[in-house]
Amino acid sequence: MGHYHARAVAARDDAVLAGVFDIDRARAAHVAAEYGAPVVEDLERLAGEIDGAVIAATTKAHRDLALPLLARKVSVLIEKPIAATSAEAREIVAAAEKSGAVAQAGHILRFDPVSQAVAGRDLAPRYIEVEWAAPFSFRGADVGVVMDLMIHGLDLVLHWAGGMPSQVDAVGGIVMGPDEDFANARLAFPNGCVATLTATRMSRTRQRVIRLFADGLYLKLDYAARKVEAVTAKPGLAEYAKNRDARTPPPMEELVAVESVAVDGTRDALKDQLASFLAAMRGEAPVAVSAREGAQAVEVAEEVLRAVHAGGMKSNA
Repeated sequence: MGHYHARAVAARDDAVLAGVFDIDRARAAHVAAEYGAPVVEDLERLAGEIDGAVIAATTKAHRDLALPLLARKVSVLIEKPIAATSAEAREIVAAAEKSGAVAQAGHILRFDPVSQAVAGRDLAPRYIEVEWAAPFSFRGADVGVVMDLMIHGLDLVLHWAGGMPSQVDAVGGIVMGPDEDFANARLAFPNGCVATLTATRMSRTRQRVIRLFADGLYLKLDYAARKVEAVTAKPGLAEYAKNRDARTPPPMEELVAVESVAVDGTRDALKDQLASFLAAMRGEAPVAVSAREGAQAVEVAEEVLRAVHAGGMKSNA
C-alpha cells in the first residue's frame, strides 16, 4: 500500500513526495527511485522537514511511527486499522489532540465510489448485512481476518448506525492460521439498528456486498461490481396489497420501484482520500475519518475477537 500512496502523492501538483522511509532498504530505494524522491533513513530528521506523512507499514508498527511524528506536529494518514490495539489507537488520538495535527484513519471505503453514491442519503438503517470474502493474502497475514477485512465493514456500520454497539456476539475459526480466517459478528445498537458481518479470506473468489434495510428502503451495495441498487415501495402499496387476492400474489415489479443508483466509476478512492487529508491539513475541511473513528473501529474489532475466542476457536495445528 505504501507504493500506491507514494504514487498518489507524487502525481499531485499541490504536494511533494519528500521522502520514502522503510525498514526494508531495498524496497524504499525502489519506490523512491520510481517517483523521484530520496530514501530517508532517519525518521526524526524527516519529521522536521515535512507537513504530513502517510503510514502504510505493518499494523503493529503504526503506533510507534505515528507518535513521534505527531509530537513534532506532523499530520498523519494511517492505513487501516489505525493501530494493532484499541489502547494504542487511543494513544494516537490523544497525541493528535495534544499536538493539534491532523490524524486521519485510512478507511478507504468511505471514499469508494459505491459508498459515495449513497453518501447524501439520510439512511437511518434498521438492519445492515455485510459480506466480505477474499482469497488468502500474505499482505495482511500479520493480523487475522477481523482486523484485515471485517474492519472495513465495521467502520461503515458504525458510521451509518451513528454510534457504538451495545452488544457484540461473534463466532470464527482458523483454516490456515495463525489467526482467525473466518468470522461472523452480530452488532446491536442502542437505537435499535442491528448489523451482521461475515468475513473470510479462504474464498476462491472475491465478494464485497453490503445490504442495508431502512423504513421504506432497501439498498444493495456491490463493491466488486461497482453497482448500487435501491428498492422502495410504490405509492399505495399497502392498500393495493390489502385488496389483492393472496392466492395470486403480484409480481415484485408491481409492488416496488427499483433504481440503479449512479456510481461514478471514474473516481479513484485512494486519490480522493489523499485529497481529503491535504484539505484537512490546510484547514479547508474537517477530517473525513478521524483518528477517534479509527480507534472505535479497532475497539469493536477487539470485542468481536474476544467473542470469537470465548467461543473456543480451535487452531488447525
